[in-house]
Amino acid sequence: MECPRCQGTMVVDHFVDLAMSGEIWMPGWRCLMCGEVIDPLILKNRHSPPVVPGRPCEQSHPHTPAPLAVGGLKSSQSPSKE
Repeated sequence: MECPRCQGTMVVDHFVDLAMSGEIWMPGWRCLMCGEVIDPLILKNRHSPPVVPGRPCEQSHPHTPAPLAVGGLKSSQSPSKE
């Protein structure tokens, strides 16, 4: 398997499950070059959008951010040249 971060060689490794989800050791992959770790839970979390409690899903309710105010000016305004 090739590392998605550095294209180095990934090897099978076993990791201690600190969340105690029922298994003590979890299988995964570790890169010999950069140390990247990939396991089934990491892959699941990388491919699913983050969930923020109390906030609607952005896919079903698109949100347009308000313009930033920098130094008292909105991003759509330009400073006057004096």
